[in-house]
Amino acid sequence: MIDALTELSDERFEEALKYVDEAHRDKIMRFHFDADKKRSLAGLLLSFYAISKDFGIDPEDITFDKNKYGKPFVKGHEDIFYNISHSGDLVVCATSKSPVGIDVQEHKSADLKVADRFFSKEEIAELAAVSDVDQKKKLFYDMWSLKEAYIKCIGMGLSKPLNEFGVVFKDGRYKLLEDGVKSDEYYFIKFDSAEDYSLCACSKDGSFPEVCRKVGYDDIIALYH
Repeated sequence: MIDALTELSDERFEEALKYVDEAHRDKIMRFHFDADKKRSLAGLLLSFYAISKDFGIDPEDITFDKNKYGKPFVKGHEDIFYNISHSGDLVVCATSKSPVGIDVQEHKSADLKVADRFFSKEEIAELAAVSDVDQKKKLFYDMWSLKEAYIKCIGMGLSKPLNEFGVVFKDGRYKLLEDGVKSDEYYFIKFDSAEDYSLCACSKDGSFPEVCRKVGYDDIIALYH
């Protein structure tokens, strides 16, 4: 995890651009707002950093591509899986030897009625059972992040309707429900690592760290020196 808008000052942003190739630079610079440019660059650099650290690959030897649903993968390394997400100031990355998805959501003034369209009946019932406004808002974003993490793990994008499944807390852990039927095929975790954010991950093997580690700009750039 990196606090992109804090770590990437304007000066650092310009410096860091030289560590990515021309195609990535062009894509980053197409964003209109500086904050979006910094999030995009931070996500790319964080991906290089995490994959290099976890799998011992030099950053210059890492090449990314996307599947037909738009999920990125590392070319030439079928045993490496990674995923990134960003919201607000934060950019997060997960790596694994099996399919993995990660999602971060900044808590904003959302209309919780959207749950009626995108949540499963089990999730809607769980949300309705909470009366405290602040707790309901937090639960809403936790649920949204869990669902997004699953969607990103399976790599199908929006071709998988969000209301066709639910992720609910049962028997001491988060579990996937497909049409009301429990599945033990996927594992979930919710990290309590940033105030006013929901940060969740999903994987096929459940090999999660206990905490989501924060890295700084200097940590990442050290890879290139």
